[in-house]
Amino acid sequence: MKILFHPKSHDGKEIHSDAERERAIAQVAFFRAALDKLRGKKHKRSNAKVVAKCETMLLEREAQIRDYDDLKNGNLKLPKLKRVDDIVAFITRIRIARGVSQAELARRLNVSKQVISRYEESGYQTVGLARLQQILDALEARIEIDFASSSST
Repeated sequence: MKILFHPKSHDGKEIHSDAERERAIAQVAFFRAALDKLRGKKHKRSNAKVVAKCETMLLEREAQIRDYDDLKNGNLKLPKLKRVDDIVAFITRIRIARGVSQAELARRLNVSKQVISRYEESGYQTVGLARLQQILDALEARIEIDFASSSST
């Protein structure tokens, strides 16, 4: 039996929308079915490697679904950040926890949903500081910045 994996890995990839969550659920069902078939066969060395890979991918996707569901329920814990550019890593999580879809954020910013999708795919790394503030304002997210000396005097 051959199992083909999608070339685009989901390692560490967050789920950004309900549609992505549904695709992840379908992937979990696929991995479970594949594992059931593989476990029913006599294990060859190559089968053991495929089983291990399927198990890893299954656990990963299940964790991503749980994380998305937690965010959708408003469970968001943000660490104290030390740099302004660290904020971008949390924008998608803030959006989801606030119950704002990509389409709604796009409407609030007067851009297309595709623009928001591109921002999120790039981890907001291409967004300038002024645009970042507009996004945070649209999400009603408040940030506090403390200026501190980097020297220890």
